[in-house]
Amino acid sequence: MNWQPYLLRPDTPEEGSPLPDYVKAYVANPNNPLFARAKTLGLTMRHDRQRIPPTRRAHRAAEAARRLGAFEAFHRGVLERYWSHAENLNDWAVLRRVATDAGLDADALVALADSPDVTAHVDAELARRRAVGVDAVPTFLINERYLVSGAQPADAFADAFTRLGLS
Repeated sequence: MNWQPYLLRPDTPEEGSPLPDYVKAYVANPNNPLFARAKTLGLTMRHDRQRIPPTRRAHRAAEAARRLGAFEAFHRGVLERYWSHAENLNDWAVLRRVATDAGLDADALVALADSPDVTAHVDAELARRRAVGVDAVPTFLINERYLVSGAQPADAFADAFTRLGLS
């Protein structure tokens, strides 16, 4: 799997935005399939989030972690901090802790994440995602030809592989 940046809500202000009522209702629903799947896998997902943080900074930090050789550990930490601990991914203190936990020098990560090169790279990748039609998180682009959007069951992937002649 090759994780790439995508902004679900690109206009989110620096202070974040309130969680929409329809999202609150979705996560509060005891039959929510995403949370049910997480529970069967032993994953903790917080249901009490009130604000959605902007994620551009986290994407830049993830690209910096990739360049510093610790992308997987950093990315896993970012996902855990957001989903299991409801932490703000726009907060450098949070991203610094994730970097340290991933074995990185937090100051080096921040400096690289704020560099013009990383910023331009992430902006170009974000534009690329929009150009190929990504409009949900997660989205899987299979064989550069087939999109599977949203949190889908295994059957959706099996169908995509069949349609592409990969099964």
